[in-house]
Amino acid sequence: MVMPADVKFTRVCPRCEQFLYGASLAIRRHATLMETAITLSRTEHSEEERQRFKAMLDATFNEAQAAWDAYRNHLVEHGILSPA
Repeated sequence: MVMPADVKFTRVCPRCEQFLYGASLAIRRHATLMETAITLSRTEHSEEERQRFKAMLDATFNEAQAAWDAYRNHLVEHGILSPA
């Protein structure tokens, strides 16, 4: 990737990679569970099973959102992203 001469590189740190990795893992966990839920939705399940999956989907989504927010906030601290 060629950068224009007037563009300065912004400092990144090892924690940037840790935050990205954490967010990526959380998204993957949620995506895997969601794919399973989609597959299972094609068959009959009890209300208890549906509620259990709903709770797990809610939890993994919230974990992914929190990890993504932490990653974004870290990048804002570095000046890589603008505050929302």
